[in-house]
Amino acid sequence: MNHREDLEFQLQKISLAIQEVIENSLITDKERQERIKKLINIKEAVIYKSKELRIDLEAA
Repeated sequence: MNHREDLEFQLQKISLAIQEVIENSLITDKERQERIKKLINIKEAVIYKSKELRIDLEAA
């Protein structure tokens, strides 16, 4: 797997994780917001890494 595929895969996993958090009715709104915030930070780090490597991600 090359860098681009790896980064795109990571973005897909993060997007799925965000969706799972949104749909999870067993956690409080505060906890949901905290988890989404953390996942968005990770997503931004992946996008930043792709820019560092000059890789244009389709999933971004």
